[in-house]
Amino acid sequence: MTDKPKPFFGVNVINGFKWPPMVRDTNPKQIANLKVREDDVFVLTYPKAGTHWAQELVRNILCKGNKDKVKEDYANSSAGGPIEFGDTCEKFDSLSTEKPRVMMTHVPVDVLPKQVLEGKGKVVFVNRNPKDIAVSYWHFLLETHFLEEYQEWDSFFEAYLKTDMMYGTWFDYNLPYYENHRNKKNFLFLTYEEMKLDHKGCVIRICDFLSRPLSEEQVDKVVENTTFSSMKATKKKFNVTRKGVVGDWKSRFTVAQNERFDAIYNQRMEGSALAKRIIFET
Repeated sequence: MTDKPKPFFGVNVINGFKWPPMVRDTNPKQIANLKVREDDVFVLTYPKAGTHWAQELVRNILCKGNKDKVKEDYANSSAGGPIEFGDTCEKFDSLSTEKPRVMMTHVPVDVLPKQVLEGKGKVVFVNRNPKDIAVSYWHFLLETHFLEEYQEWDSFFEAYLKTDMMYGTWFDYNLPYYENHRNKKNFLFLTYEEMKLDHKGCVIRICDFLSRPLSEEQVDKVVENTTFSSMKATKKKFNVTRKGVVGDWKSRFTVAQNERFDAIYNQRMEGSALAKRIIFET
């Protein structure tokens, strides 16, 4: 007897925008109206841009590099996955006010809590070059099994370029955030490539941004705890980390796909300040 094909979970379309199926119809409005605390930290990224890495950096900094304390305090500073999933937002509302909440999310700018856009809480925003995101996103979606069109690389590549891609296109997501909020005091913009090239320097930048100064020894512990190999070794269930490299797009993009993407990229990024920070290989 052969096993039945694994069913596709589909997506949830809310007001014309594609979300993962775990997002309920009421979640976007609920998030936009979230009551933000002054010490809230939002780790904000387009999918597969280094979300979990940035979250681990923040959590380790708040715990001064003490790995045991990171585990101990996890329940008091986090509520699981992205805040747009299921009842995660309600769980955050119930967390203790004694410790900062660390909230991971991929929501577009029109869904981000209004109070954040007014200057409340802090946002660590991580970007990553869109070609590496495409490959990482595709591998992730192969396992999560949302839509049939995401299962083959060529069909995923086509979907990735469309405005109705889940979470929107890389351009439609990232450009409004960077162009309109990069100079806001409660936003820190980093790139995945910067974090790879200067891990320790980015730890220090996040410390300064969060007003959480650490000793040299504590900074080194944070760096040690958040290397790719260390994080991969501690993941017991579904692993959201894969290769953790810059330039993996070369393993999948055909010459034609690369040329086509470059044409779109050059057109969409013309005149954008963000273009100066995007690195496709090191």
